[in-house]
Amino acid sequence: EISRNNSIELQKPLVAAHSLLVTGHRDFKAFSFSLSFMDIIDGMYSTVPTLISFGVLVGKMAPVQNVILVFMNVMAYALNYWICVYVIGAFDGTGGAVTTHVFGAFFGAACTAVASPKGAHLDPDCQGRYQSDIFSLFGSLMIWAYYPSYNSFYAPPEAQQAVAINTYLALLGSSIAGLTASAIFNGNLKLAIFDAQRSSIAGGVAIGSVANLIAEPWQATMIGAIGGVVCSFSGHFIRSFCVDRLGVHDTVGVMSMHGWPGLVGWLSGVFFLLPINQDFLTGDRQSKNLAYDLPWESVLQHREGNGDAAFAQAVIAPMTIAIALVTGITAGQISKKITHLDRHLLFKDDTFFHVPDDFEKAEVVYGDDDEEVAHLDDEKPLLENGHMNGDKMNGHMNGDAKDVAV
Repeated sequence: EISRNNSIELQKPLVAAHSLLVTGHRDFKAFSFSLSFMDIIDGMYSTVPTLISFGVLVGKMAPVQNVILVFMNVMAYALNYWICVYVIGAFDGTGGAVTTHVFGAFFGAACTAVASPKGAHLDPDCQGRYQSDIFSLFGSLMIWAYYPSYNSFYAPPEAQQAVAINTYLALLGSSIAGLTASAIFNGNLKLAIFDAQRSSIAGGVAIGSVANLIAEPWQATMIGAIGGVVCSFSGHFIRSFCVDRLGVHDTVGVMSMHGWPGLVGWLSGVFFLLPINQDFLTGDRQSKNLAYDLPWESVLQHREGNGDAAFAQAVIAPMTIAIALVTGITAGQISKKITHLDRHLLFKDDTFFHVPDDFEKAEVVYGDDDEEVAHLDDEKPLLENGHMNGDKMNGHMNGDAKDVAV
């Protein structure tokens, strides 16, 4: 028995890499794999922490380094999930706020801290562009629409509808609260595209814990709103602090969208499990608080009703962060020993890809009087919310500047 009160349902793998290996390995006895529709779904879910980690490193790693990081990320994710779910006995299976989002964010941050060249954030190609910012909003819209299905797939059948609705409400709360916070933090009541891209999704991350099974609609909305505010606050203040003081550069703001909102989801799960007792699990309180009979034996491994479930939930975030940092630093050191990119090759598509001729050179920008008003200089751009300061605000050029392709 791996943990007390371990249910038969939770002995079955819920996501990829429950064991110390990878998707499909079912036990520690024989080296055997299974391949089924559910295994394919499990494998798709196991790619999420890898994609999250890659967002921190994008543009700063060579392809061979990315291959190393992917393999190590999957193995570390498998180890962490096995410890959190099987050894500790916590529940993080509906949205993976901790084991997926927090792990992926901190693994990527640890990698970039040791493997990324210094001063990478000063590269002009690391800054936001108007066209790319606009296109990225389509991605945010797609995630917004499909996030409820992502969170509800592994929920018990009785709770899938509630989880989907709670996720939509959390996304709504984070969109409104995050953009409101963006206008306040900017100081001029203008919205930042950085916050529109990320805060609108942060609610889905924040509600992706055991809380989405038992939260009432207003509670789900509040959890999402807190996640949106935390995301915006991180993008405006914590991100620059990490770059200036810690030397950790997050290319696309992964910590803002996944790391800190994921910790909001973790705290929400602990908070909702604290009052759980036997009356709530088996008595009239379940029918009073929930509109459906939740099969607790499929959710909680610790069901004594004395705070044991909340304690197990409280342990998994420190455990996940510790494993992510150690394995992330190790992966970064190994990849750096193999190869690394020089600073002038960072964020350049033509380093490893064939690109059209009109994208091979930087653009020079002139005003109506044919005087150069802006150019890309390695020493001048300063990062703020993913965009360049000075005369370039939010990826746009001020004045009458016109782009002239060279």
